[in-house]
Amino acid sequence: MRQQYYAFYPFSVSDEHAKQDPVLYDILKKKSENRPRVLRMIDQIISNKNAVFTASNDQKQICFIGHSQLDQWSIDEIGGYHVRNCGVSGISSYEYDEKILQTELLRCEDDAFLVMHGTNDIVWDDTIAEIIDSIQASIRYIRLRNESAPILFLACMHVNGRIDRSNTRIDVLNAALQKRLADSVVWIDTSFMDDENGNLRQQYTTDGLHLTNTGYQILQAEIEVKMRKLDL
Repeated sequence: MRQQYYAFYPFSVSDEHAKQDPVLYDILKKKSENRPRVLRMIDQIISNKNAVFTASNDQKQICFIGHSQLDQWSIDEIGGYHVRNCGVSGISSYEYDEKILQTELLRCEDDAFLVMHGTNDIVWDDTIAEIIDSIQASIRYIRLRNESAPILFLACMHVNGRIDRSNTRIDVLNAALQKRLADSVVWIDTSFMDDENGNLRQQYTTDGLHLTNTGYQILQAEIEVKMRKLDL
């Protein structure tokens, strides 16, 4: 049975990992207390986006699948493609699978897909292999319903000053994901978003995780380069 990480679930002072670091302890305690609100937010976003998830494709279109870094991207068009943004803030790949894919809410008639999972998975106590299996559910779901559309996969971005996320763990996840998904997706490395120390560049982020308008502009330019190379 999948073990649930203390950062998101009932917090206990017996959690040794957190007790070793008082600052981390306080952050994780607050996360645990806040998680019911986040889950309600996720459900509300899914409800509000029902028409987006079920929309048919009547124009040249790319579908965004993932978490807040896509959901909060205010963009209507990229590389000549209309954007159907099916991102959901706060969601992990596990929850995306459970709440959206397993219910077959998401239609997949699009001409291309942009997928981004990972940053909300690494705060669980799952192994890298388990996280990859969960992320692969999105890829399988798309391919079963759309055999030809290219799937662009954005590597998990580094963070800056986020105690709840580790760039080392992100690197391990990205390396394993790239290897596992090599035959299934077009991999987009996101290290161009880093500063000289390997952290998400400060001017690209509002809080060490989410992106500024400048960050999104840099990200868009890189994605469009990849799209042109694919002749999309």
